[in-house]
Amino acid sequence: MHLRLSTMVLFLTGVGSGCCTCFNASSVVAVDAHIERYIFRKVRSQSVYSCASACLMSSVCMSFNFETKTRICELNSNSSDQVAVTTQSGFLFSDINHWPKSLAGACSEKACPMSRCYLDRLGRASCETEFQGCAAPPAVANAEMHYDGVYEGAVAEYTCKNNFMMCTARHSRVCQLTGNWNGSVGPCAQYSWDNPVMNSRLVVPCRNSRRFKVATNITPKAANRLSTDFYGGGNLLYHISFRLNENSLVFNSLISGVWGTAIRLSPVPLAVGKESLVEIRLDRGIYMLGSNVDGSSIHNFTDRYPDAIPESIWFFGDAILTAVYITM
Repeated sequence: MHLRLSTMVLFLTGVGSGCCTCFNASSVVAVDAHIERYIFRKVRSQSVYSCASACLMSSVCMSFNFETKTRICELNSNSSDQVAVTTQSGFLFSDINHWPKSLAGACSEKACPMSRCYLDRLGRASCETEFQGCAAPPAVANAEMHYDGVYEGAVAEYTCKNNFMMCTARHSRVCQLTGNWNGSVGPCAQYSWDNPVMNSRLVVPCRNSRRFKVATNITPKAANRLSTDFYGGGNLLYHISFRLNENSLVFNSLISGVWGTAIRLSPVPLAVGKESLVEIRLDRGIYMLGSNVDGSSIHNFTDRYPDAIPESIWFFGDAILTAVYITM
């Protein structure tokens, strides 16, 4: 990108050198520009000059951002040669290799590999440990992540993509002085499907809940059998057979390969060629099939294997699924 450069001239005094040098910053400072994600340290600086000096004293710093309003100096571990510089109002940006090393005073002659140089009150240079930032925060599948840097206290925010939900209450992680990001986030699990394929498996989001509702828009194509099956722990926990050819419903379970006692009801609440909303709610061990007319319960089925957690749902039969939506 083309960077808008400042036209200011900075008169910089070489610290401890006893001389004064005139330095034209118009070719090295970009206005309203910024690098993010590589900030490893933030310090308060009185001017862009002192910000550049802080960068020169660090063995890690390759560029800096300076916020003119707050006078916060952000030290970056990368430069504009390697990563993109973005537009950011109120910031000045510069690669440090354009600045004279004399701005670091006695530190310009002090080698501090993988650390930073420090000047005491008498201007004497010494090396001290410098936190060089966390690694990039861990990615979460099906989530967008935003963070401005890897300095201590930096926050990485995660937002699940459309049709996905976060399985943890925490949506962010913080960079710690240990170099690690605290806590854990995710995963992002799918909870909504548009036009899913019949005779396929949908995974229950987060897979650790005994309370959720499944809403399905379904259109039977023929007067045959349709079924919805909830599986968990290798067992068929809840089986509904919509037998349009018999105008009846059959409820059952298959535990350890053995079918239980079937429960039969009529009529079947579906019609060939008509889209219907089928809602199934699981609440504290009870599966409830709801009416698509008034929302009342058609049948409550007590879980025959209450220690199992439903992990997936299968839809079988000759029908069209328009949408499946799971509410936790």
